[in-house]
Amino acid sequence: MQAPDTERKIQQLAECGPLKAWSVIVSVLGDFCVARHDSISGRDLNALIERIGLTAPTMRVALHRLKRDGWIQTEKKGRDAAYRLSAMGWRETQAVRGRIYATGQPPVGTAQMILAPPSVTAADFTSALPKTAAALAPRTAILAGPATGLPADYWLTPLDPGTAPAWVADAVAAPELRRDYAQLTEAVTDILTATPPQDSLSLSAVRVLTLHHWRRLRLRHDDLPDILLGEDWEGARARQIVMTALDRFPRPSPGDLAA
Repeated sequence: MQAPDTERKIQQLAECGPLKAWSVIVSVLGDFCVARHDSISGRDLNALIERIGLTAPTMRVALHRLKRDGWIQTEKKGRDAAYRLSAMGWRETQAVRGRIYATGQPPVGTAQMILAPPSVTAADFTSALPKTAAALAPRTAILAGPATGLPADYWLTPLDPGTAPAWVADAVAAPELRRDYAQLTEAVTDILTATPPQDSLSLSAVRVLTLHHWRRLRLRHDDLPDILLGEDWEGARARQIVMTALDRFPRPSPGDLAA
């Protein structure tokens, strides 16, 4: 039985954001299946999902959706089933793995201000911007990384990281995103300072909740906030504490959860 304070802090971690069953399952499979054909048993997955606070019927609906959408594959193993990422699910997961598990800031890049001539319309300016750019005004944007393919008469000037005023920070990392990161940092810090859970299932639940909320937030933005805002913004602080927690609470061995 968990100490009441520890259980309360696990619940606080669970409440850091929405727990959509299909997204949680993708987080679990992406974390536990570290090789292409790794799988997790239905018993283990069900035990973990229920420990997090979701129900078995909710899990069944989510698994049906993921299978229908081509994200997972199912294999019968006696009276149980095993679940793994499909080829598509594996590709999608691997494509963002570096962003999710990076232990430090993205490689040092350049943040640049882009200014277009007054003759350029807002629509043409938006269509010319790379995906890594954030528009600040009709003909003004900030770009992370190299500027390629922009018209020759656009003006680009480099920006120093960590010096952006608050209104620019709000444009590249919305206040609600930063608040969510701060909430996650606080909840994970509380877990790390609490009495550790005493069973493999609770330890794994802490890992999954931490990873899922981090993944959910990290995939909402590209590298621009990290490059422009530096190492002291809420997302960078969250990364540091999340990676500490993932190191403290490693992946369990297969079969440990249902046991």
